[in-house]
Amino acid sequence: MLQINQPNPIVSLIPLVLLTIPMIFVVNKLSKEKGKNVVLLTVLSCIPLVNIIGTPNKRLDDKMNIILEALEKIESKKDNI
Repeated sequence: MLQINQPNPIVSLIPLVLLTIPMIFVVNKLSKEKGKNVVLLTVLSCIPLVNIIGTPNKRLDDKMNIILEALEKIESKKDNI
């Protein structure tokens, strides 16, 4: 009989776990910066696939912050006039 070697499921999870570990630190830092629930988001980032979906998008947050700062400058100039 022909035997087919099946990969060990634990070994198959190693790449997923290695990708999850940096996501935990990124989500923790971003949630602290944005004043979100740090514990909840950090725990959710430990779950593979959930962390990718639930991770705050830093690029979009940065763009939004630039827009808000520009609007605040415009409003402060109007108040000074």
